[in-house]
Amino acid sequence: MKFGDKLRQLRNEKELTQPELAQAMGIEQSYLSKLENDKSIPSNDVLNRILDVLDVSIADLVDDLDQSSRNQMRQIPDISDHFSKQKQQLIGNRKRWLFTSAILLSFGIGFIYAGHERLFFSDFVYQYVSQGVVLEGESKEIFINPHRILPEASDRDATNQFLDSIKVRVDEVYLQRSEFYGNIYNVMVPGGSRTYTLQSKTEYNPWQNKFIVFIGVLMTILGLIGIVLESKLSRYQ
Repeated sequence: MKFGDKLRQLRNEKELTQPELAQAMGIEQSYLSKLENDKSIPSNDVLNRILDVLDVSIADLVDDLDQSSRNQMRQIPDISDHFSKQKQQLIGNRKRWLFTSAILLSFGIGFIYAGHERLFFSDFVYQYVSQGVVLEGESKEIFINPHRILPEASDRDATNQFLDSIKVRVDEVYLQRSEFYGNIYNVMVPGGSRTYTLQSKTEYNPWQNKFIVFIGVLMTILGLIGIVLESKLSRYQ
């Protein structure tokens, strides 16, 4: 749309005749006729009169214009400033779009790597077992290998009595961990400590890793789409 057509359209929307609009703006009707027929462009002062009388913004007046008319209207300082601000805003939006796309791409690749390498969720389950609570001052192996800590010079009856006292205290506790704590580790508990020994190691592929890879792929695709779209759209701006 050309400037003259836009001016005529806005005048008709306000239900004003040419003489009425010219009088309200304080200009000659012949001058207004030239503006509406694209035989002249308004000065900065006349532009502001148009905006005031028709109660519109610069954007309402010029954003629908074709490129030829926009270039012509750049001669008017206020319109030139308007287009400059639009350009700066567009550049800012493009930068934010590219930054967001780059962040998505970076995090996407990172998530794919983390999920594939099982950085967040291990693909092993380690099962540990503790036979009972080791009292303060007792050997940590009292349940694991009681024969090694038998009292010296123990006869058969004393040995059996000692082993029976250990059996009575057996209170097995099983723990499953996604991290390897070693073949044996100790944990303080009320009344003493527990010695956990590795019982089994099971390999599996947790669903969480697959989900992380899926999220990573999705973020990577969105990031790439954003970069490609920004590149294509910028050619038409």
